[in-house]
Amino acid sequence: MSHKSESETETADVIVVGARISGASLAIHLARAGRRVVLVDRAGFPSDTLSTHLMQVSGVSILAELGVLEQLRGTGAPFVDAVKVDYDKVDLDTPVFPDPGQPPGGISVSRNLLDGFLIERAAAEGVDIRERTTLVGLVTGAAGRVEGVQLRHKGTKYEVRAPLVVGADGRNSRVAELAGSRTYNTTSNQRFAFWADFLDVSDEGLPPGHQYRDGGKLTIAFRSDSGRFTVVVAPGVEEFAEFKRDLPESYDRMVAECPQLKEVLSTGRRVTRPVGTAYLPGYFRESAGPGWALIGDAGHFKDPTIAQGISDALRQAKRFATDVTAVPAGDRAALDRVTRRWWRWRDADATPMYWLAYDFAQSGPLGKLELEILRVIGDDPKAKVMMIDKVMSHRLSPYRVLTPPRILRAAVRLVRSGQCSIGEVAGLVASRGGKEVVRKYRQYRPKFGDLPKPAGGAAKTKVDGDAWAGSDDGRAGAGAANALGATHGVDQPSGPNEKAAP
Repeated sequence: MSHKSESETETADVIVVGARISGASLAIHLARAGRRVVLVDRAGFPSDTLSTHLMQVSGVSILAELGVLEQLRGTGAPFVDAVKVDYDKVDLDTPVFPDPGQPPGGISVSRNLLDGFLIERAAAEGVDIRERTTLVGLVTGAAGRVEGVQLRHKGTKYEVRAPLVVGADGRNSRVAELAGSRTYNTTSNQRFAFWADFLDVSDEGLPPGHQYRDGGKLTIAFRSDSGRFTVVVAPGVEEFAEFKRDLPESYDRMVAECPQLKEVLSTGRRVTRPVGTAYLPGYFRESAGPGWALIGDAGHFKDPTIAQGISDALRQAKRFATDVTAVPAGDRAALDRVTRRWWRWRDADATPMYWLAYDFAQSGPLGKLELEILRVIGDDPKAKVMMIDKVMSHRLSPYRVLTPPRILRAAVRLVRSGQCSIGEVAGLVASRGGKEVVRKYRQYRPKFGDLPKPAGGAAKTKVDGDAWAGSDDGRAGAGAANALGATHGVDQPSGPNEKAAP
């Protein structure tokens, strides 16, 4: 872990800013392919960050490839190989079916442990790691292409040059800000989330994962490392101000109001203070430009209640490294082409899940059509496994389950049961179809705009942090209303599907 003097300029093949999950895993992949990588983070490791720590089975498989699976096992965290899911009395319980030869399920490990494992692995692979080092600025060439970074460590400023700079620095990405990356297709969160850990929780005959929705109430729980049992409550944002004023009693009340967890927590005791955030806007960011790119939460964030952030960061880093190392390290034009192509892949891969997460996290009761669609899925064992196991671990597109025939079947059942007239059902189906058309259109013609402001009293109440599972941002106390999407007068491409420059 070296640091140069102010008078020296270093070179590397790739500079990665942000050394948590997406950044550290990317650095490992790149180093294994023979690239010289400088990995920078303002934090020192091991260190924790605001996160629920849950990873889906798809992410655990990549962690096994990275060589940290045995360390994960050593934490005592059980694999989440089954989940109990109840959405408004719809039974969606299912086991987790891993891919052949892969770990048996998801896992929850605290970030000070997980991030530390990845940093250690990166160092073993030869990555040049710069802890407690701050990104001061981007170095640009005469044509405006990013050619490196300006860093500061213990008061000393210096430069590192590289053909590619990658921002893996989380939702408040400094790389995105300096590059002038714009946000698009943004959404406002309708829920906030707080969570805490319990010990001495009974595990007799109970699955390691739980998700319950009862009307507007949403509760998620899972077993973690060191005997912890993590419980997340996610009320509507309109309740945030009152909830925050009465912590921790408000959290304890909401946990107690989940009947499905009473048996699980009958012997348990809360051992950590509830922490959380009220500001969880969804967004995509322009994620590639001349000499720079964004991965993980720096480039895209979806509602966290479907717990895909960490696994998606790992998947993105693996794909990014594969694409980048397919071209010569010093071929700047080729690097720009492949990073733009990766950006298009990222959007195509993330968009269906982005809207599914947004729909699942709507506050208040589910709509009649949505609830009936869940009942149709719940009545079909194969569809239930596809939805809860495959879709929720991002191994299958939600459009493979939320198909027109299933939606039509739900509509027919609403009419036959007398819940809706034919006209009402036709309106619900048309509204849903129109919404999907707009969403698919926005994938190819993005709607640019700043992130929405906090709602539901959150703007007037200090939150404990604005990071979440999957965030690579160690700044857990950063201001929730930070203008993440600000531009800085840098000319950027108009959208992810604009043809790359030759």
